[in-house]
Amino acid sequence: MVPNTRPSRSALLFLLCCTVPLVRGGTDSPKQPIDVHFSGRVVEVEGASSVPVGTIVSGRYRFDPTTQDFNPADSALGLYEAVLDFELSVGDAAYRAETGTIGVLNDSTRFGGKVDAYTLTCGPPLVGPAIDDLPPFQMDMNLADTTASLFDGVELPRRVRAEAFDIRAPVQGLQTGGHLLLRDSTSGKISDVGFLVEKLEVIQPKDGKAPSDSDN
Repeated sequence: MVPNTRPSRSALLFLLCCTVPLVRGGTDSPKQPIDVHFSGRVVEVEGASSVPVGTIVSGRYRFDPTTQDFNPADSALGLYEAVLDFELSVGDAAYRAETGTIGVLNDSTRFGGKVDAYTLTCGPPLVGPAIDDLPPFQMDMNLADTTASLFDGVELPRRVRAEAFDIRAPVQGLQTGGHLLLRDSTSGKISDVGFLVEKLEVIQPKDGKAPSDSDN
């Protein structure tokens, strides 16, 4: 049976409820942020007929690996306002944000079974063109490991590896995917452009030192 690779509403609702936001944290200076690039394709669209399925998606963000967890009381969920800047392209449309939140789940049972997950939320505001007259609101990305073996805690990870996450996770629809959310605040109309994340890459810091495996 061909697996269903559509990003699911359950992952989206979790991200919105968290209001957020990849292995243990490091000791980099804030002057040496880590760059992450990702790419994929649109697999599902709700309410934005001008974005065809298969549209190429690419993005990048920088984060400060020394950022402290602002949710320290929760041993299963770490939240970090670590994103310094963010860019996303959906076809020819380009979006950006100046801040964002990273979430790290370790052995979480929020979805009915233990799961490790990494989330990224950028916006609001998210700056960029409207699609079908709906302005951009927020970008959410959820990367899940249903073996719950990826993280040993909720420290802010320094490495991101697509192969470490499930392309389609069997726990309540969690999967390696993201959502570009569009919303008209006047009418309340909402659109959701769902995309599959197929590649993630950590870019070498400017000092020439890339995060090593020991940083995981």
